[in-house]
Amino acid sequence: MDFTTFFDIYMRPHSRRPLDRDGIEFRYAAASLLIACSKSDLDEDPEERRVITSILEDTFSISQKTVSRLLEFADTASEGTYLTEITALINEQFNDRDKRFLLEKLWCVAYADGRIENQEREFIDRIAVEISLSPEDVETAHTLAQHQLN
Repeated sequence: MDFTTFFDIYMRPHSRRPLDRDGIEFRYAAASLLIACSKSDLDEDPEERRVITSILEDTFSISQKTVSRLLEFADTASEGTYLTEITALINEQFNDRDKRFLLEKLWCVAYADGRIENQEREFIDRIAVEISLSPEDVETAHTLAQHQLN
């Protein structure tokens, strides 16, 4: 299944109700951005994949089978052309609280290998702009992620 078909079936809202963190749409969007963050420094560290898996299993209480499916999709959806569609969905459909939560999790992935590369910081800054979050939101999410890791 190609990205557009997958996006239309699983991510594009089918009702006028607001989307939230508990919905499958948010999970796929989150997984895609988390994977893209891990790829942003051109070095996919196994620890980053472990942190992504942990975030998806623990935060969203989803099964290993579903996590595997999310990660398979996210590997494709993390490509640049698809990220624009995903960030547009996040920006239009999710509240600021959920957007900040996602930003915090991006920082957790970036820290997973023990260091923040310039490309990772640039990626997170770019995503923040695309989902209409401020530089203050970026720094707050950064601080919250650091506290989680200590």
